[in-house]
Amino acid sequence: MTPTGFCAEAALSAARGVRSPVLDQAREMFSDLQVELFDARVALGRIGTNLNQAMAALNATGEAPDWLERVVALCERRMQHLDGVIARLDRRLP
Repeated sequence: MTPTGFCAEAALSAARGVRSPVLDQAREMFSDLQVELFDARVALGRIGTNLNQAMAALNATGEAPDWLERVVALCERRMQHLDGVIARLDRRLP
């Protein structure tokens, strides 16, 4: 559906006081993506906390903690997941 068609559908549905199936589908699609983006944001925030702790340990002892590699690998996986979510969003937008 074109952006103009989408706007027309939304305006007509609002004027009629009914729910539009097209808008419901769009809402559901974006709702699913929103949940995934929120989950990714929380995961990346936790990883950032771990990285801050690793840097504090490195500054204090001069050595990186042994778990730092696992955190970096987790960060890379989360970024790949986020890239996938962004790609799906990009494919769905006109």
